[in-house]
Amino acid sequence: MMQKNKIKVYLVFVLILFVGVLFFALKDDLAEIIRNLLKVNILWLIVGIGFVFLSKYFIGITTYALGVRENKNISKNKIIQVSLIYPFFAGITPSSVGGEAFEVFYLKQSGLSYGGSSSIQMQKFILYLLSLLVVNFVAVILNLFTGIVVDSTFVGSTVTLNFIVNSVLLGGCFLITYNRKVKDFILHKGIDILGKIRVLKDIDKSREKIDEFLEKFDDGATKLRQDKNLFWQLIIYNILSLLFLIIAAWPIARAMHIKDISFINLFILATYAKMMCLLVVTPGNSGAAEYCFIYLFTNLINENDIMAYMLIWRFVTYYIPLVVGGLIALHWGRRRVYEKDNSTES
Repeated sequence: MMQKNKIKVYLVFVLILFVGVLFFALKDDLAEIIRNLLKVNILWLIVGIGFVFLSKYFIGITTYALGVRENKNISKNKIIQVSLIYPFFAGITPSSVGGEAFEVFYLKQSGLSYGGSSSIQMQKFILYLLSLLVVNFVAVILNLFTGIVVDSTFVGSTVTLNFIVNSVLLGGCFLITYNRKVKDFILHKGIDILGKIRVLKDIDKSREKIDEFLEKFDDGATKLRQDKNLFWQLIIYNILSLLFLIIAAWPIARAMHIKDISFINLFILATYAKMMCLLVVTPGNSGAAEYCFIYLFTNLINENDIMAYMLIWRFVTYYIPLVVGGLIALHWGRRRVYEKDNSTES
């Protein structure tokens, strides 16, 4: 019951968040933006929504492919449902930290052990970072030829920082995991230094958490290396997941009757928007995602079209998956209660 009430509270929070975004987007020229919103082509909008849920599906089958190695009897349908629930808990917490904890909870209910669920999460983390770096790199290379993204210090610094953070995070984890000297330095001298300058409050607890993370990373990397064919298959799934989420901007543009920006340029712009806002730790990158999107499309389409386009893009790529995930989580809870009552009666 407590979990169900929390989900309802989160859904209300999401609604308030969306109303806030609407207010700031519509306050300058309400009538014109609403006119643009009312001209939306529903068929193209459905295609955009379909792209977003195809993205979630590829994450679902990635999770299932990893999960079936832990337990051959797990249900593919349930695992895909977990991947649909994930955007809800990830989208309402800073840096998506809530998504991981709840994903372990639901994977455990789907027949996986806690250890197996944690291992799957780490494997997905590695696959995601590798795929993200590939997609981002392709967008940057394409932009060198098209020049569609405005050349500015803001764009250059945020994109560079994104690459540095993701590369250091992935490469650093591999280095620390497989180099005992580096690992010992981080866990002892490094933690002590951060403790002395008061970056970390509880040194022992921080050391324990980092050690646990590295052990999980080692386990995840080892399992991915065990089947190279599966590894490359899952990399493709993750790249497709990212691509479908990013290129959803194209059918949404068509739904808004925006036809003067090519498919390639929309891919580049949407990828840059994702890169630029990922470093912000607000729930769902709220505020940053909207700002970066508007910033990148300024001078490409008029202001009212940008506002309407941004609202639909954000609604399709963030709010719809978030609400659907919350509703599935509520249904999951009811089903668990029903199954429990039936087993008690038996």
